[in-house]
Amino acid sequence: MKKYILFFFLFLLILITKSCIEPFEIDTIAFKENIVVKAILTDEVKNHSVKLFQTIPIDSTKTIPVKNARISIIDDAGNTYNFQETEDGIYTSTFQFAAQPLKSYTLNIETIEGIRYKSTPEKLPLKSEIDDLNFSIELNNADIPELVIKANSILSNNEGQFYRYEYDETFKIKARYWSPRKIIMVSDNPFRFETVLKDPNIYGKGFCYGNQKSKTILITETKSLSEDRVSNFPIRFIPLDSYIIGVRYSLLLKQYVINKKTYDYYELLHKFSDSNNIFSQVQLGNIPSNIKLETNIIEHKIDGFFEVSSVTTKRFFINREDITETSFTNYVKPSVCNNDQPNPFIVNEFGESPLLEHLENGYIYFNPVNINPPPSTHPYLLIGKECGDCSRHGNPIAPDFWID
Repeated sequence: MKKYILFFFLFLLILITKSCIEPFEIDTIAFKENIVVKAILTDEVKNHSVKLFQTIPIDSTKTIPVKNARISIIDDAGNTYNFQETEDGIYTSTFQFAAQPLKSYTLNIETIEGIRYKSTPEKLPLKSEIDDLNFSIELNNADIPELVIKANSILSNNEGQFYRYEYDETFKIKARYWSPRKIIMVSDNPFRFETVLKDPNIYGKGFCYGNQKSKTILITETKSLSEDRVSNFPIRFIPLDSYIIGVRYSLLLKQYVINKKTYDYYELLHKFSDSNNIFSQVQLGNIPSNIKLETNIIEHKIDGFFEVSSVTTKRFFINREDITETSFTNYVKPSVCNNDQPNPFIVNEFGESPLLEHLENGYIYFNPVNINPPPSTHPYLLIGKECGDCSRHGNPIAPDFWID
């Protein structure tokens, strides 16, 4: 969308000053394929990963992985941590390890063409613990009330540090209309059906658990403050009528302590990707990187950053009633479901089964028609799967960490 707005302004400018400006040929813009790297080393004991991809044209959405590269991280004591390609463009350390305090680490990359890249040595910053997560209800710029989740860190004895945050949220969703039974076909000649209980280990019990990860850059600093403590830094904004906070909500927060160079990189990246600026197409080549080309090939460049950071995590749970007494909007509107409850015949006059056709088209069992006894020719009331099954929005089985 930003590209089209930019083109519109260029076209308008050409019309206004047609007598003195020649047309601008957009198609002649040259595109260079650079490597983009995402590498984060932390003090967590785990298999760390490095991702390598090529830059792509502005009108392209396909990701192009850089395959068959040789990657390693070397510390200042000469220890080498090798990585192997586990997926296209994704390289994972061959064994688990963690960055250690006071040590510096250098990332080395060599492509299949023999082009080598090397980062500057990066040290692990001092750790800072998350104190707690709290929330408030605030009006956004459109005067819509939102749940705002905020992070606080424990006061440390450092002179001020730089922080980056990521979150992984999970939310409990309730199916609008749930039945513990489903329809199965017993025979197709003649057509016969019956209902059986759903296996709760597969279908759950009418609830689903959605999951999303943060997609925005969340950074802050305490260097300019009188004390090294993050206080009420906003992490997540959710409108009060969102089904995400309709039942129960959980957020796992990761707090990264980063150095000044890493902070500056993310700050510039955030500015270049600001959706409010139509001239801010992401141009990583304009953002300083701590990874440089070692091979003397001018046309090859690398974008991205090698981050070494200390990490702490904290999980946060909250129920709808803890937030507000106002109602919320379910993932599907009631009007959609109430107007779509077919009661098809098992067999029609042509020997076909409208019931089977509906089941094959995504309808599921709702409950018997409210007639006692229900008619034998069409005894089942159906409903669209979206209305009676929330699994498109989450897993029907609760994750291991979930607590009700």
